[in-house]
Amino acid sequence: MKVLIQVLARLKPGQCGLSDHAIALAHELHVEFGIDTVFVVLNSTERCESPYPAHYCTPAELLQTCSSMSNGRQGNLLLHYSGYGFSRDGAPYALAEAMRAVRESGVFRSGIYFHELFAMGMPWKSAFWHSHRQREVARRLACQCDVVATNLGRHAEWLEREGMKGIITPLQRMPVFSNIGEAADVPPMSNRLPTMIVFGLPGTRQRSYQRLSSFRRVIDDVGVEEILDIGPECDAPSNICGISVRRMGIVPAERLSGILSRARFGFVPHPSFCLAKSGIFAGFCALGTIPFLSEPFEGEVDGLKDGVHLVSAKTVKTALSSGLDRCSKEAWEWYSGHKLRVHAEMYARHLVPSPIEAGRIQRSAVAGKA
Repeated sequence: MKVLIQVLARLKPGQCGLSDHAIALAHELHVEFGIDTVFVVLNSTERCESPYPAHYCTPAELLQTCSSMSNGRQGNLLLHYSGYGFSRDGAPYALAEAMRAVRESGVFRSGIYFHELFAMGMPWKSAFWHSHRQREVARRLACQCDVVATNLGRHAEWLEREGMKGIITPLQRMPVFSNIGEAADVPPMSNRLPTMIVFGLPGTRQRSYQRLSSFRRVIDDVGVEEILDIGPECDAPSNICGISVRRMGIVPAERLSGILSRARFGFVPHPSFCLAKSGIFAGFCALGTIPFLSEPFEGEVDGLKDGVHLVSAKTVKTALSSGLDRCSKEAWEWYSGHKLRVHAEMYARHLVPSPIEAGRIQRSAVAGKA
């Protein structure tokens, strides 16, 4: 039996996008590749209902916990990394030391997915003062792993230039997949309702409404007749730009997938440079819902072009004239290059080797210690 240990800061299904990401990956690995998952949670003792076993420990206990699960045999470990999840300053040195111990044990083949790398900010922001330490931890972690993956091109470029300089380790550029389902094909615009989705946590949706308030003419141009507000309770308006807002609350993933498949647009309040790490953006693209971006951008970012894979106030008229079905299809095809199965297949191939390869790795580790 193949087992992958997935290491998280916390495990809160339905309340944490990173947790939902890990659970969706676990399901795909099991169904498609026969790889089971066990979670190890390092920064929270809060229990939850999960379809997979979970162990809770401190970073200092990581190696011991993982070793007890593998019974001393070759094991496989994937760390989902977001610095602020593991420490208040976003620079979890204890985690880096724990991963070093795992590496030096020679028992585990380790991988890391950088959901985040480090923060940046102005000198009067705390992120500015913590950034150097956060970069150092990211370097240490990247050097302790056999497989390194991240979501943004700018993250990958930093890792290649600084974080993994001189290290021969596969680096995978993998924008996040959708946690709310994927369409096998794209429903045409003629089968969709003239609605726009505002989806996410309360803070994200409030930013969306602040920005949508300046787009009345554009919303009229694309024919939006209703806005659907989806997510935890927040102070959402009853209407925006004269268009009614229907509050739907928290919607199960399966139902949400159906709603998005019938909607024409989804509003994205994030800037272009971080779209590839946005679960909201991934969900829209995965279901062919056209992402409506609050800020236009020039050129290409992570394979995305304004007016081709998404629309903004600057490009929406051009997209309308060339047909919205084209934009919907382009978004879905961009997403298909890194959909859930692609992620799972990458880990199955690079991180969870065949028994023959596992034996070779273990013999190599033993020889290195001799």
